[in-house]
Amino acid sequence: MDWLNVEAIIFDLDATLVNLGGFVNWKEGQERVIAAYLECGCNTELVNRCREKGLFDMLNVMWDELYASLPREKAEHIQDRAYCALDDCESRGADLCHLMPGCTEALEWLRQRNVKMAIATSNSTVVVERILVRQGLRNYFAVVVGRTPKLRMKPHPDQVITCFKMLGADPRRGAVVGDSPRDVKAAKAAGAYSIAVPASFTRRKTLEEAGVDKIIESLKELPDVIASLEL
Repeated sequence: MDWLNVEAIIFDLDATLVNLGGFVNWKEGQERVIAAYLECGCNTELVNRCREKGLFDMLNVMWDELYASLPREKAEHIQDRAYCALDDCESRGADLCHLMPGCTEALEWLRQRNVKMAIATSNSTVVVERILVRQGLRNYFAVVVGRTPKLRMKPHPDQVITCFKMLGADPRRGAVVGDSPRDVKAAKAAGAYSIAVPASFTRRKTLEEAGVDKIIESLKELPDVIASLEL
């Protein structure tokens, strides 16, 4: 068994381990989120301004606005309502998505070398758990941190830092694997090495601008990259 310098790896879920997003109606999801914010009494002008940023950017901006202007408990309640509005849309894709190439092989290689693993994702924790069980991946991950009103989502490092803490691992001896600039930025902000597996819709230039350390074509390449790291 090879000895590795990497102590822990935090994975993104969608478009990294599985292709969930291709089976989710994100437009419907955004409309549900908007309705949830308005039902909670959020300022219509603010919500409409944020909706132009796209779904997950909208959620992040609204998080900042709510926590800056309301008591934490109230802000958490509203953000939780918005997050829950997405759950049903995501759950429809949970039984349809499939593993990305090289996923199981890479995870098994890491487990055999005692690398701690976790998931930090903007997806629903309930949906993620369902997918992991269905795909036979649950036992690979000691920690799953999905979207929660208590933590800012990527590109903020909150979820990634929480994963490393729960694993009892030092981010400086860890890596984050994801498909987007959000994952890269979260990794760098947490002090971890960043590995990108670009999805078909990901522009490499945006990964490079985010400061990615390594780009690979699929998870099939991950073992070689991890084996070569000297953190």
